[in-house]
Amino acid sequence: MKRTGIRRLAVPSTVSLGVALVYFACVLLICRSALQSRSLGVGDAPAPTMDSGDMSYPWKHDAATAVSSIVDAQEPAVYESFNVTLSRLDGWPTWFPEDLYAYRDEVLNDTWATETARHRAEIAPWTWHHHGAAPFLGSQRAAFVVLIRNRELADFLATMRQLEDRFNRRYHYPYVFLNDQPFTDEFMHTVAASTDSNVTFAMIPREHWSVPQFVDRKEARQARERMGKSGVIYGHSLSYRHMCRYNSGFFFRHPLLLDLDWYWRVEPGVDFYCDIDYDPFEFMARGGKKYSFVVALRELAKTIPTLWDHTLQYMIERNVTSNWMSYFVGRQGEYNLCHFWSNFEIASLAWLRSPAYLDYFDYLDRARGFFMERWGDAPVHSLAAGMLLARDEVHFFDDIGYRHDEFARCPQLDSAQMQLRCRCPRDMENFDSSPGSCLPRWKQLDEGVWTAQDSREALRLVSRGRLEASGLEPPIAAERRRWYNFFGAF
Repeated sequence: MKRTGIRRLAVPSTVSLGVALVYFACVLLICRSALQSRSLGVGDAPAPTMDSGDMSYPWKHDAATAVSSIVDAQEPAVYESFNVTLSRLDGWPTWFPEDLYAYRDEVLNDTWATETARHRAEIAPWTWHHHGAAPFLGSQRAAFVVLIRNRELADFLATMRQLEDRFNRRYHYPYVFLNDQPFTDEFMHTVAASTDSNVTFAMIPREHWSVPQFVDRKEARQARERMGKSGVIYGHSLSYRHMCRYNSGFFFRHPLLLDLDWYWRVEPGVDFYCDIDYDPFEFMARGGKKYSFVVALRELAKTIPTLWDHTLQYMIERNVTSNWMSYFVGRQGEYNLCHFWSNFEIASLAWLRSPAYLDYFDYLDRARGFFMERWGDAPVHSLAAGMLLARDEVHFFDDIGYRHDEFARCPQLDSAQMQLRCRCPRDMENFDSSPGSCLPRWKQLDEGVWTAQDSREALRLVSRGRLEASGLEPPIAAERRRWYNFFGAF
């Protein structure tokens, strides 16, 4: 019977041979595809090789692309193949009811002994930790702090690969990821598999990412609509304002950061062009530094119409003196818009938690400019540093090559060592020498005492200039000013 069946299904020999060849070719293609997809797995990159005492990674430039391709492919549950274990944090709540959002509301409505205890209980269901395979080799209580959304995973993997290769493979400082929404399993497993360092994921406490009661929501919405219609970037966005306010006054109060002394802010999609063969955290601590930057530029004036006025008023009321506040001041007492770009900053958490900084932030917060205007955390941090820190407590990392969006900088490659450490794009325009850069002003700044009297005079000039621009200046004052300007030309 079997032979009869075979005979009935028999086909000419030439056709059978063709089918067999096609089948064999398909098998080869499938095997090749499987091997290629496996070669892109996180953690499968070849080990670094030793060359004249330096660690070289021949696969370095392709690693980010390889990792990104995993995410871009949208393969179902690809992250489940990673050997990653997520656990709860010691000392944090570990049992939760089925309805986590009802639990969160219950926690917020309850009475707690401390604010930290309430915040821990609130975000505990969405807090996960991965213990990295490598031992911690750093000397400081520090971490990379990443405020990020799930959809930015691919961009951050490329950045993380560079940061690990350029610096963190030597020290294994931990990462802290923060989000106003729960992190997905894909995000957490993929990120944890991309480093040998400890990684912790957590949500932001609700009160840190919400409109405070002293801000009228309707008025704030109207302000956003006006700024959006006028073409101000992110002028319409409420979430962007939450982000700026959070980075200005709350991220350093997160329960995961309370035991740390230093943070390094990292954003998705940025590039690091140079090997960092020393520990910037240790450099800051040993050198008495409290704030650092790599890019200095000018803020968009339309986003901060009254920030300078409130800052001057604060300095008058608190009798603030500074030895380099003039860095931020124009010829007519106005804010020259210079600030340190905060998407890269390494700074002291103790400074941000200090009563002086918190007092300044609370003053600005009560002025409602984070929501009625669009105050950014970069000018807030910068002006606070100008008021509260000595100039030698602020450091410019001249040897770190960096890019964020279209703004990029490369160190001066005037030595063989720097040429070996850095790989900057050949067609890159170095923002350090751009007309929009405030770095030359920083390098040429002469220190001088700035007192409350200087703040009063600057505020007077700013107020007068605003009257002139609006056409509301009293006629006699306008006439007097014209005569002063006339004789001042001689």
